Amino acid sequence: MIVKRLPLAIATSLAISASQVSAQGAPALEEIIVTATKKMQTVQDTPITLTAFGDQAIQEAGINDTTDLAIMTPSLNTNVNTSPFTARFSVRGIGTAQTDPALEPSVGLFVDGVFIGRSGLGMSDLTDIERIEILQGPQGTLYGKNTNAGAISVFTKGPNEDFFEGYVEATAGNYNLQKITAAATGPITDSVSYRLSATQHERDGYMENAARGGEDLNAADDWNVIGKLKFEINDELIVLLSGSHVERDSNCCAADAIQPDIVNDELIAQGFKPDSNDPFDNKIAVDVDSEFELESDNLALTVEFEPEWGEIKSITAWNDYSYNFSSDVDRSELDIYPWLEEYNAGDSWSQELRFSSENEEGDIEYQIGLFYYEQTTKRGDGRPDDGSTGTIIGDDFLGIASQLGLPFPLPVNLIAQPGDNIYVDHVWDNETLAIFGQTTWHVGDRLHITGGLRWTEEKKDADLYSVVNSTAFSASLGLGSLQESVLQPIDAKLDRTSEDVNWLLNASYDLNNDVMLFASASTGTKSGGFNGSNGDVEDREFDDEETISYEVGVKSTLMDSRLRINATAFYTEISDYQSQQQQESGVGTIVGNEGEVVTSGLDLSADMLPLPNLTVTAGILYMDRYEITEGSAEGNDLPFTAEFSGNLAATLVFPLADGGLYVRGDYSYMGEHLTNASAITRDSDVQKRDVYNLKTGWRNDNWDISVWGKNLKDDEYATLTTNTFLFTGMDAYFLAPPRTYGGTVRYSF
Repeated sequence: MIVKRLPLAIATSLAISASQVSAQGAPALEEIIVTATKKMQTVQDTPITLTAFGDQAIQEAGINDTTDLAIMTPSLNTNVNTSPFTARFSVRGIGTAQTDPALEPSVGLFVDGVFIGRSGLGMSDLTDIERIEILQGPQGTLYGKNTNAGAISVFTKGPNEDFFEGYVEATAGNYNLQKITAAATGPITDSVSYRLSATQHERDGYMENAARGGEDLNAADDWNVIGKLKFEINDELIVLLSGSHVERDSNCCAADAIQPDIVNDELIAQGFKPDSNDPFDNKIAVDVDSEFELESDNLALTVEFEPEWGEIKSITAWNDYSYNFSSDVDRSELDIYPWLEEYNAGDSWSQELRFSSENEEGDIEYQIGLFYYEQTTKRGDGRPDDGSTGTIIGDDFLGIASQLGLPFPLPVNLIAQPGDNIYVDHVWDNETLAIFGQTTWHVGDRLHITGGLRWTEEKKDADLYSVVNSTAFSASLGLGSLQESVLQPIDAKLDRTSEDVNWLLNASYDLNNDVMLFASASTGTKSGGFNGSNGDVEDREFDDEETISYEVGVKSTLMDSRLRINATAFYTEISDYQSQQQQESGVGTIVGNEGEVVTSGLDLSADMLPLPNLTVTAGILYMDRYEITEGSAEGNDLPFTAEFSGNLAATLVFPLADGGLYVRGDYSYMGEHLTNASAITRDSDVQKRDVYNLKTGWRNDNWDISVWGKNLKDDEYATLTTNTFLFTGMDAYFLAPPRTYGGTVRYSF
């Protein structure tokens, strides 16, 4: 593995030699305190690979959601297709879209220490954030299941028990963007304090919809509120009660498209305009608007007891959500194949109890914990005798599909009729119990060895019911219908139980006060489950996905804390890799264990303060290998993964009046990469990203007034492309937002 070792050796050499340079009295880079290892440390003292953003960086960079977060983090990639609940978070190439609700995430999402089981719940606005930590590589010991690729931890700001403060922030921009965020916090009594924050976000769609009476798509109409009460019972006991409510009413997530001649000819014949067939012009015409309506509630009770002999922490959390979404699957004004008002819902309850030793002087520190989690996920809303949810065959379907020579044994008019629909009522329940522990042995002043172990038992039940209502000739003969190739009927109750043991072994060595070397081996597990879409009853189950990863890295703080250089070389193997593939018929999907995947590469980051008023950050992810090594797609590269990804940011500040004039520039690059998870790829499935953001403004202790622009070059790229739609020959492109700009005023009091 010379390719991996050489850059790391160079980085280490640079770190050691640079430590000889000093500039006494110069300003230092800001230290960010994180809790990535469930204890408070600086990023540089934490012997794992992570990226952290403090509240100042979040404001300066204009990080509003996880999509912005991915632009700023080379190792992180996010995308969605039909709704935010199909979100894919991937770290170092490993990630899963939850297009089938049975699929679990590969990157765990945590908010204030609470595990969020559905990635889509993390796709709304980030409000009142204190910091964000992105942990790279398996986090199976302390964070648990579904963190086999990494974890994203979001921490919101807590109450101020000393004095009253807050802020109001208003933003306006193109596409009629209107957003306002406000927060207030302060003491109620000597021992009780509060924090209340909220965001209202509205924006017109940037996907122009030329359909008669249609709305422009990919708009936003969201709001959320967060409330916290903090009770300081005594010097040792603190209780925090927090809750949040989120509502989204958006026409997300529409795609641009290329339509075949038969569709454009029929559009003309019916008096509609043909599609321009420019998949990057953000112009479409659809007869069904993309709609997404979500309500979500969260409650959490955190109890911290800190006597002299250690710390006991309890986090009890509850979540409940429901959403509906609609989409025009054929992406035209013809009535071919709409997806209407699919209902989804879920709830979860979790309890984590953790004890950490006190370690002011001792050579051994440890933590042990217990974790319990219940989750219910629903798709569909009951089992009436008639009615439908999901896809429906439209009036124009037969006229288009009959010209395509579909791969079915009977002519399409014998196996499909307008009005044929799919009805779904699926319920997945899972119960997880875990016991974990981690110990660090400080072998002298410089060498630190950490070992961790986590045992997990998970029980999953699935009550799967789906039926196809069809008036086709084939259905009347009991031979089924075309819709059954999209979603296979089932009426079954299934269950599975699995046990996993994950472990961590980590060693770090302080060369001096400024440079630390570390090496680690760790494992992670992603839960198996039961297909919600296709497969015979006996084939519905898919297995857990297992990961083992090795890292060697260096963290250095140099030049009197004006330069930080961090580098990590990694090698990861994933067995029983879970993937969702299109069926052999070309329609419908099925989840399976693909085989094995290998990834390896180098992660580099740097923070610099070359001038007292200039801060520069940079990151590069080099993926030496990201390959499916076993299975039906053996030899293929992982999708959504590039050989090179990187970001560069700089903030320059000049004193002006009683404040400072600042300019912040961000550049993000992602090389050519596949944007289609299918084993069948085309040139259109290879995209790259080249994005420039800029923000300039004036600020002091009370005011921050700025103008900003994102994707200033108006780079046109698709975050996701799909297989050609078998029933029409259409190709869909889910596009990143075009150039956006606006102004923001923030007043802090």
